[in-house]
Amino acid sequence: MSRFYLVRHGETLWNKEYKYQGQSDIPLSDTGRFQAARLSERLKEQKIDAIYASDLQRAMETAGIIAAPHGLKVFPAREMRELSFGIWEGCTFDEITQKWPGEMERWRQDPYNERPEGGETLSELCDRVSKFLKTAANSHPGESILIVTHAGPIRALLSIILNLHYDLFWKFKISNASLTVVEYDGQKDLAQSDAYIVTVNDTFHLYV
Repeated sequence: MSRFYLVRHGETLWNKEYKYQGQSDIPLSDTGRFQAARLSERLKEQKIDAIYASDLQRAMETAGIIAAPHGLKVFPAREMRELSFGIWEGCTFDEITQKWPGEMERWRQDPYNERPEGGETLSELCDRVSKFLKTAANSHPGESILIVTHAGPIRALLSIILNLHYDLFWKFKISNASLTVVEYDGQKDLAQSDAYIVTVNDTFHLYV
């Protein structure tokens, strides 16, 4: 089994303002850099064999802070980007419902098949992140891999492992700079595998 340390990037100003970020390339805030440093301190003695990150700067910067004590290169992985929210990006929930009446409700009723204009479906997100995890598991058999990504991809992976209905997708709280751990051997597609979940949304390092 390979062990995956799944990290959500540190806070950005758009997180603080409750704006949908999606694939907009928003940098970390000072708080986000502090959070990443706390997680880096926690993981500095942990065995990590490889580090990947979504190629968006908030994930790459978080990963770079964590990677420094290990002397590891961060490999960008476009597949681990956040769900694309298309034209909704940069808007709050209230702004979306005001600018595009009915569109949010339509999407929330069937997010696996519906998409914001210019965005992705949850099915597309689940497909790309599960394929990436399988590739990474086969590239690093029995190793420990850290992936810095976003809340959506982490929820997607957990939902796939547990075979959850989309109504439960949003029930996972995935905080900025949180740590979620899963183990997976990559021999079968994630949905049919014997992967299991070790930890979800561990933020102990942010409060000590």
